[in-house]
Amino acid sequence: MKCRKCGREASVKLKHYNLSLCEEHFYEFFEGRVKKAINKFKMFSKGDRIIVAVSGGKDSMVAWYILHRLGYNPDALFIRLGSGKVIDETQEMLKSFAESIGSRLVVEDATNYLYGLSTFEAARILRKPACSFCGMVKRYLLNKVAFEKGYDVLVTGHNLDDEASQLLGNILHWQKGYILRNWPVLEKTHEKLVKKAKPLVLNYEDDIKLYAKMRGIPFLSEVCPFSFGATSKVYKKLLEELESEQRGVVLSFYLGYLREKKEFFKTDDKAVKLNSCKVCGYPTTSEMCYFCRSRESLKKRLERKKGASQGVIR
Repeated sequence: MKCRKCGREASVKLKHYNLSLCEEHFYEFFEGRVKKAINKFKMFSKGDRIIVAVSGGKDSMVAWYILHRLGYNPDALFIRLGSGKVIDETQEMLKSFAESIGSRLVVEDATNYLYGLSTFEAARILRKPACSFCGMVKRYLLNKVAFEKGYDVLVTGHNLDDEASQLLGNILHWQKGYILRNWPVLEKTHEKLVKKAKPLVLNYEDDIKLYAKMRGIPFLSEVCPFSFGATSKVYKKLLEELESEQRGVVLSFYLGYLREKKEFFKTDDKAVKLNSCKVCGYPTTSEMCYFCRSRESLKKRLERKKGASQGVIR
């Protein structure tokens, strides 16, 4: 098996493109797709202050590494969603990696906002699905910290498979608002919203994992236990089956959407008006944001629980 670019012995075969490459040209190919996404969608420039949302997974670790390698000098932001050995070890891994590439790690503890509880514990008390509640808390805190620390862009590790599966789900249910907002860059639409960008959006998940392993980038291999049963996984599995029969179909599907979005999904609707939450001042479509409503409800339930344990009759 020879490298398509130079004719030397190939070390990888990218099944989605039916392309064999040596190590050097695989790196060039992969990083070239990241550069293409950044430039095509005008994500950011080297003068912007960039922070990458990192969880320890392969996608966010590769996004952090590759932006550093390309000269953007990003910092990274880790949201602690609870306490325990795994979270401590993840934070230590991120700290060591930051030191190894000369970057900065910012850590924010979500339990400080949830009265000492982890997101799982808070979700259980509020009787909310752990996965969606955790996602809401992360999104809120990522934006809050990025804004308050003066960053211009918040980068996430969403990859091609993530975006295509989300798009498929939105089309199947004709979620017009989500279809229209599905884009590699989410611009600032409120004074306290930070621009968001997804530089891995043109890279398959398999290729990201391969890149991480070949570059020696550390990452967590465990899957979040609360993600099982998520509908997004159903759509991702469907696309994987299609991809196995038609190589490149996922990329074609997503690129087709990006190309034809304005023509096929026209709308006369005005942009959703964002208000400022009366409690925290961050954007919301109502009077109080979901994060603050959840905190208020959690506080009340904890007070009732404490009162009941002390034998207080209300």
